[in-house]
Amino acid sequence: MREVIKKVAMVILAGGFSQRMGVLKPLLPVGVEPAVIRCVELANAVGICNIVVVTGYRDEDILKVLVTKAPDVRVVHNECYSEGMFSSVLTGVSALSDGIDGFFLLPADCCAVSSDTFSVLIEAFNNAGKSVVIRPKMGEGSRGHPPLIPMKYADDILSYNGEDGLKGVLRNFPTVEVNSDDIGVNLDMDTPEDYAVLLEHLGLPTCPSKSRCMEIFAKLNTPEEIIIHGEQVAKLALGIAEMMMDRGGEKLNLELLESASLLHDIKRMEVDHAKRGMELVLKKGYPKTAILIGRHMDLGCVVTDVKEQEILYVADKLCRNGRIVSLEETRKMLEKKFESNSDALKSANKRIDDASVILSNLKQMYGVTKLPSI
Repeated sequence: MREVIKKVAMVILAGGFSQRMGVLKPLLPVGVEPAVIRCVELANAVGICNIVVVTGYRDEDILKVLVTKAPDVRVVHNECYSEGMFSSVLTGVSALSDGIDGFFLLPADCCAVSSDTFSVLIEAFNNAGKSVVIRPKMGEGSRGHPPLIPMKYADDILSYNGEDGLKGVLRNFPTVEVNSDDIGVNLDMDTPEDYAVLLEHLGLPTCPSKSRCMEIFAKLNTPEEIIIHGEQVAKLALGIAEMMMDRGGEKLNLELLESASLLHDIKRMEVDHAKRGMELVLKKGYPKTAILIGRHMDLGCVVTDVKEQEILYVADKLCRNGRIVSLEETRKMLEKKFESNSDALKSANKRIDDASVILSNLKQMYGVTKLPSI
């Protein structure tokens, strides 16, 4: 059992909007727990008992999780969270108890730092006389999270003008860098892509198995026609992928492709269903699948290659009512459907054009001229 560290605190920052992610980062699953709880558990693992969590946006949702899973932490609400992360830093520092020698500042999405790294930073802090900021650093890269800051600088932080946020104020203090081989000090979850990298670093899945997809369908009472369409798209997509690999193409992630194909229309009954489906699957903890779902209606880039994203895209356009239809047949149907909405028709034609390019690339690059049946 680790010694209780009484004079080092941890401030966990969980008050932001998570705008680039699109869903609330502190509550994203990292293993069996939300990111914010993983941060609390990291503190507990090294004996830090003075833990402050700063909430802001959607504080009630985060508080509900903390009350259930981490009832002993102190939770403080940042009323000024819309002003940015530094406002949460100020709230957290203001809430620290007396008798603290130093404190970690850890954004809730920087939850991949190892417990050993915290221990090494505390040791360096003690060896440096508890008077300098301790920062982890990997090789020649940039400084990572979390900084360990002497309490003697709390007043300087609280009186700082806020320019350049935390980076700006830390420049004013003497700092010791501690070399680390912990990749986690440089990982966060600003975007779904970042989230996927972090999970992979921790050895956690980034896409669900087929059985897990079926569990998600069942839990949401997904309409049967959406499930059937997803199964048909998955069958076609996997068939295309296997044909490509048989013809010398690079190895593709079939589990990722199958899960995204199965789940791509899970929010089909809602407006902007690709975005809503992406958000749902992110909340389930599967960022790679979520990314493909989010782009299955609009690739967002010029088609130059054929990988999992493009295979899902074209398979979805080809499957209709239990059969494979030609893109031109679909184009005619869309022209009739959107004959009074020129903007919608333009977007629909762009999607068909992109799918046509993918089919052309399949033929030219892999000799795929006949598609698998469904």
